Amino acid sequence: MPILPLRWLGRRGPRDLHAYRKDLQDRTNKIDLELAELVDLVDALRRHATVLDEASERLDEGEERLDDAAAELRELVAPEELHALHAEYEANLERALRGVATAQRGCGVTRQRHRPPADAEPLLYWKRGYLNMLHAQLRMRELVASLLAWEPGQPAEASVAARVRRA
Repeated sequence: MPILPLRWLGRRGPRDLHAYRKDLQDRTNKIDLELAELVDLVDALRRHATVLDEASERLDEGEERLDDAAAELRELVAPEELHALHAEYEANLERALRGVATAQRGCGVTRQRHRPPADAEPLLYWKRGYLNMLHAQLRMRELVASLLAWEPGQPAEASVAARVRRA
C-alpha cells in the first residue's frame, strides 16, 4: 500500500492552514473596511448628514463590492473543523448585504414624488439597515478572531464562553 501525504487523506497540513489564514485575513479585512464605510454612510443618512444621491450611488458600489467579496469567500476552502464557523461568517455577510439593500430601499422611498419631506418611513429603513449591517459586522469580527486563533485539535467555536477562555 502506498504511503500518502496527510493532505491526500483529507487532513490539512500546517502550510494549508497558514495559507487559509492568510487568505481569510486578507479577504475579511477588505470586507470589514467596506462594511465599516457603509455603516458610517447609512448612519449619516439617518442623521441627514449626507447627500441622498451620492449616498445611494455609494451604497450601490458597496453592495457590488461586498457581493464580489462574498463570491470570492465562497471559493475559499476552510479546514473541515472550521466549516461551521466559515459558513456562519458567510451567513452574516449575507445579512449585511440585506442591510445594504434595506438602506437602498429607504433611499428609493425618499425619491418618490408623493412622499412628504418629513416622512419617517425612510428613517425606519435606514435604521433597520444600519442595525443589520452593524450587528453582522460585529459578529463577523468575532468569527474571524475565532477562525484565526483556532489550532488543530481544539474545538472550533465562537461563543462568549470560548472568548473568555481565550482571554
